[in-house]
Amino acid sequence: MTGSIIVINNTSSPITLFVSKYSRPSANDNWFTLAPGARDSWARDGWELVAFKNGNDTDRGGVYVKVNSTVTFNGLHAIATS
Repeated sequence: MTGSIIVINNTSSPITLFVSKYSRPSANDNWFTLAPGARDSWARDGWELVAFKNGNDTDRGGVYVKVNSTVTFNGLHAIATS
């Protein structure tokens, strides 16, 4: 199933994240910075991991979501999906 995974940064700080590429091996799964209040989407074909890390990489969080999901980042321990 082709679609996308949308990530929304619902905080006042930039966040660092990646979206895995299990369902689309040719995609990019590098770490990416998303500005405060911004949203972006990643084209994927199935289930993927969306992971987040803090600035000094001492804490991480994430969720496993299906394609056509929206992930809203409210903090490392407050990640919502829809």
